[in-house]
Amino acid sequence: MTAKTDIRNSKSKSRALKGTRLELTLAAEQVFAVKGLQGATLREIREQAGQRNESVIHYHFGSREAIVESVLQLRSAPVDARRTEMLDQARAASNGMPLSTEQISRCCLMPLAELLLDGSSPPGHYMRFLIQLRVDRAVWRQFRGLYGLGLEACLAALRNCKPYMPVQIVDQRFISVMDMQVNGLAALEQIQHAQGSAFRYDDARVRIEDLIATGAAMFDAPLSPAVLAALDKSTEQVRKDEGGG
Repeated sequence: MTAKTDIRNSKSKSRALKGTRLELTLAAEQVFAVKGLQGATLREIREQAGQRNESVIHYHFGSREAIVESVLQLRSAPVDARRTEMLDQARAASNGMPLSTEQISRCCLMPLAELLLDGSSPPGHYMRFLIQLRVDRAVWRQFRGLYGLGLEACLAALRNCKPYMPVQIVDQRFISVMDMQVNGLAALEQIQHAQGSAFRYDDARVRIEDLIATGAAMFDAPLSPAVLAALDKSTEQVRKDEGGG
């Protein structure tokens, strides 16, 4: 059975995330975050969830990829909904003008940051899970287009506000900003776990606002002469390849 078939089967079961299924999903998020998507074993996930039944993961999920998807269903769907909400609010406030890079950077980061700033529940492991997912490109590609649609909308907004900048540079900067922001949030998440009740939310908000400002600055950075020269060389090579010369 292929990974994609496993994923479709996990959807067809349509079990709500509660009880054992929720416990396994949260345990998987934690173990994947620490050990990596390939380094974690199903036994470690089962033991982290406090389950003794060796077939419990197979019963609820059927595959490693289906467990990854369950984590994404739990976390990504509400984050995506929040990004869409924030983008709609930003567009309404812009009166038809392109969004600013600060607005776009904020829409990228804050829906994730709000998971850290919600002190009503124990700290999660989603930021570190995301890092492991982004590193494991083979698994990440399986879910591309299924989750993160809010980020796709943020990228479209960035392209719209930078029509004079080469698309490949806009896209590259977007990826760089997301890597920077997710790594910054993952560091905060680690501190939150280490400090427990001593975690200072005011200090965390300062770091989050600086991540937003840094992201906007990266979007707005001018193209250096070296970048322009490299672009020209790349474009010329593409023309030669297309011309067969």
